[in-house]
Amino acid sequence: MIRYMTKNKPLIALLIFLMMASGIFGTLFSFVLSALVDCVSGEQDKLFSTLLYAVLFVVICVLLESGYCYIKAYVVAATRKNLKNELFGHIYFQSMADFETRSSAEYINELSNNISIIEDTYFRNVIRTGDMLVSFLVASLITIMVQPIMLVIMLVLAFITLGTTRLTTRPLEKSMKEYSGKMGEYTEEIKDDFSGFGIIHLFHTVGAIVSKHQKKNAAVEAAKRKGENYRIICACVGEFVGLLSTVLVMAAAAYFSQKGLFSAGMIIAFGHLIGNVVSPITSIPTVIADFYAAKPIKEQFEKILEKERLQDTDGEALPEGNITLEGITYGYGEKKVLWDCSYCFEKGKHYVLLGSSGAGKSSLLNLLSGLYQNYTGKIAVQDVDIKNVGRKNMSKAVTMVKQDTFLFNDTIRNNITLFCDDYSEQEISDVIERTGLKNLVASLPEGLETTIQENGSNFSGGEKQRIGLARALLRNSQVLLLDEFTANLDPVIAQELEDNILKRKDKTIITVTHQQTKEKLEKYDQVIVLKDGKLVEAA
Repeated sequence: MIRYMTKNKPLIALLIFLMMASGIFGTLFSFVLSALVDCVSGEQDKLFSTLLYAVLFVVICVLLESGYCYIKAYVVAATRKNLKNELFGHIYFQSMADFETRSSAEYINELSNNISIIEDTYFRNVIRTGDMLVSFLVASLITIMVQPIMLVIMLVLAFITLGTTRLTTRPLEKSMKEYSGKMGEYTEEIKDDFSGFGIIHLFHTVGAIVSKHQKKNAAVEAAKRKGENYRIICACVGEFVGLLSTVLVMAAAAYFSQKGLFSAGMIIAFGHLIGNVVSPITSIPTVIADFYAAKPIKEQFEKILEKERLQDTDGEALPEGNITLEGITYGYGEKKVLWDCSYCFEKGKHYVLLGSSGAGKSSLLNLLSGLYQNYTGKIAVQDVDIKNVGRKNMSKAVTMVKQDTFLFNDTIRNNITLFCDDYSEQEISDVIERTGLKNLVASLPEGLETTIQENGSNFSGGEKQRIGLARALLRNSQVLLLDEFTANLDPVIAQELEDNILKRKDKTIITVTHQQTKEKLEKYDQVIVLKDGKLVEAA
C-alpha cells in the first residue's frame, strides 16, 4: 500500500522536509515561551525585542504548518485517487468468470467504504507516525541538551501512560474490524433494496424491507458507536494521564529551577516539551490499533491487486468463416449445461436456437461471444481458437444483443456508441433508422444528447431494447447473437426489425427465441435445439 503514497518522489521529499521543519519549529516554540517568561525581571526593551522575535517565529511556524497541512492533504488525496484507479482497473480487467465470484455490492464497498477506512487507518496513520517520530526526537534532543534527568522523568511517565492506555485500546482493534464487516453487509443490503424497488412494491412488502433495513442499519450504527465509545475511553484515559504527567514534569522542573539548574522560564518550556515526548509514546497503542484495523482491508486490496490483469491486446485476428464447437463442456459449479457439445455454424447462415428454460441457450451465446472462457473443448472460426483472439478483435467480430438491455446513465448517443468516437454521424443515423428510433430521437428536445436515467427509467422497455439493438448493429460485426431480442417489442415492430436483420446474408446470425410459430421458424436457414447439453438439428 505504501507504494501508492510514494509514486511522486519529489512531492514526498517536500512532505518530509515540511514535516521535519514544522516539527522542529513547533518544538522550539517552548524556548520562545521560556524567553518571554524570563523577561519578567528584565528591562522593557529586552521584552519588546523578545516579543518581536517571538511574533516572527510564530509567523514562520504558521507558514510552515500551513504548507505542511496543504501538502499532506494533497498527498493523501493523490494516494486515494491512485489506489482507487488501480483497484478499479484490476476489477475491470478480470475475466467474466472471476468478476462474478463477488457481488457488485462488494466491489462498491471496496471502492467507497473501505477506501475511506484505509485512508484514515493506514495512509493518514503513516503520516501521523512520521509526525510523532519527529516531535519525539526533537523534543528529546532539546531536553537532553538542557537537563538529561528531565528526559528520564518524561520517559518513565510516558511508559506508565503507555501501559495504562494499552489496556483500553485492545477492544478498539476488534471494534474497527467489526465495523468494517457490518458496513460491507449494509452496503450489500441497500444495493439489493434499491435494485428490487419495483418488485418490492409489486408484491407490497415495503414494510418488511424497511424493517430489514432498520435492523442492518442499527447493527452498523451500533458497531460504529461501539468503536467511538472505545475511542472516547482511550482519549479520556490518555488526557488524564497526560495532564497528570504535565503537572508532575512541571513540578520537577520547578524543583530544579529552585536549585538553580535552569531559569524559571524553562518550567514553561518543559511543560510544552512534555507533550512532545509523552504524547508520541502514549499514542503508540492507537497507531498500532489503526494499523491492525487496516490490515484485513489492506489484505483484501492486495488480493485484488495481485490478480493478473487481462491483457487488452488484439491477439490473433478473427477470420470470417464457419464457427465450430468441438467437445464443449460448460456449467456452473457441479451443474453442466453443455456436455461434449459439437456443432458447426456455417458462415452467412441464419440459425434459430430453441430449448427449454435452463437448457443453456444463453450460456452458449455467452461462450460464442468469447465473454466466458472457463470451458473445456474448443470454439474456433476457420481453425482459429477464439481463446487466442484478443478481446478487442473478438468484440469487433461478434456482437450480442440480450433480452435485458443495460443502459448507462448517460446520453442516447453514448449508449449507442458506447463512448467510442470512431463512428460517423451517417453511421449512427443509419442504425437509428434501421432500429425504428428515428421518430423517438426527433421528438426529444435534445435528440441524441438526451440523458438516459438510471436503469432507463425514462424510456419504455421497447425503446431500451431498440437502443441496445442499435448499439449492436452499429458495430457491423460478422457474427450477430440475438438472445430474445424482440421480447420487449411490439409484435409488428419486432417482426419488422427481425426481417430487416435477416436480410443481411453476409452475417452469421444465431437467434434464441421462445416463439416457435412455423412462420417465424421458416425465416431461418436452420432450426437447432439444445437438449441434454447437445445441439441437434430439427427436422
